[in-house]
Amino acid sequence: MSANDRSPVNTLTAEAEPKSYEPEDLIQEKPVAPQLGEFPEGGKEATRVVWGAFLVLFVQFGVMNSYGIFESQYLADQLRTDTASSISWIGTFQLFTFFFAGAFIGRLFDSFGPTPLIVPGSILLVFGLMMTSLCKEYYQFFLAQGLVFGIGSAMVFYPALSAITHWYLKRRGTMMGLTTAGSSLGGVVFPIVLNKLIPAVGFPWAVRVVAFICLAFLIPAIYLIKGRLPRRQFAGFGSLLDFGGLKDPVYLLFLVGSFVTVLGTYNPYYYIETFAVAHNYSPNVYLYVLAIQNAGSFFGRVIPGIMADKLGFMNILALACSGAALVLYTWLAVDSPAGLIVWAVAYGFTSGAFIALMPACIGKITPDTTKYGGRAGLLFGFVSFAGLTGPPIAGALINHDGGNFRDMIIFSGVVCTAGACLFWAARFKFAPGLFVKF
Repeated sequence: MSANDRSPVNTLTAEAEPKSYEPEDLIQEKPVAPQLGEFPEGGKEATRVVWGAFLVLFVQFGVMNSYGIFESQYLADQLRTDTASSISWIGTFQLFTFFFAGAFIGRLFDSFGPTPLIVPGSILLVFGLMMTSLCKEYYQFFLAQGLVFGIGSAMVFYPALSAITHWYLKRRGTMMGLTTAGSSLGGVVFPIVLNKLIPAVGFPWAVRVVAFICLAFLIPAIYLIKGRLPRRQFAGFGSLLDFGGLKDPVYLLFLVGSFVTVLGTYNPYYYIETFAVAHNYSPNVYLYVLAIQNAGSFFGRVIPGIMADKLGFMNILALACSGAALVLYTWLAVDSPAGLIVWAVAYGFTSGAFIALMPACIGKITPDTTKYGGRAGLLFGFVSFAGLTGPPIAGALINHDGGNFRDMIIFSGVVCTAGACLFWAARFKFAPGLFVKF
């Protein structure tokens, strides 16, 4: 198989694997020497790409993971006449745009490489934040933060991570974990920056400062991130989605598992600060609890990424999602500020692996790498609707329960449990055996 036959994009893990697997092949971990040799697995250029992707995710997911701060601000001031559920649609449309655009951006990356996507994406990301700082009405926030920032986020995120697949194969899980840890670190920094600046200089200038920080990080990232593999001729979006994958029971299980997991896994990131405010915890708690949760996810991205290289991507993903579901149920027992902080760290850690390992797992269950792009596109497009509806459903449950978070927590725990069960089913369907590395 030539390099041109690969679909490295969208392809966060589109490795050149055999056409089919046998369980004994998985157990023995037979190497494919000629293909492994194509990947540098290190060096100055490869290291620069990792650092560039780290900078991208620091600002892109750092700001996106801070939406709980924006929602609390909108509820208290700009959109105080709207409900938490309606305001959450701004953030969820941002998440929907981010996932849905991923299906198209992968195809463009194949043909044009990272730079022609990251440059306009950076402009849109910063422009969306600048426009958010000027917004007064609901529809303005929806367009600026939900649409423009969402598209810009997708245009910088997917090419940045996809570029890493040009340079690493054996160490890909570790490099992905280190890179996606940037999103968690940004999720620690930006909530603190916003919470400090909003009282000091006001919301508009606080958001503008965040936009300037993003610009300062994205400019060097554009220089650092380079592709390596030959580009494919752009042939349009006709083969964008591989609906034939739905006939594969393993892929179908993974697709549905990803959908229901996204329905629940992001809800705590949207509502944990609102939870702290509703329970009259001190500002020292509710102003920093989201940052603390993101700090937990930093380790939840790095450690599982390293473990995935040793024990298998699907094994670690299913295990992490099981842990996240279990921790979600324990949120019902939280009745003190100290308990909430401990819970935030635990949930951040267990939920952190999902976004880092989900794309890699698609490659593992798609032996024919020529189908990876279409299957990844279908998954991202399908999952985008879960990102669009999950937090509003959670917000509606809070409102329906008179401000009580019990129903929202149970809903989130149930759907994450269902997702974990489907991941385990996909794993054992594809590779039976308890101690198989997969």
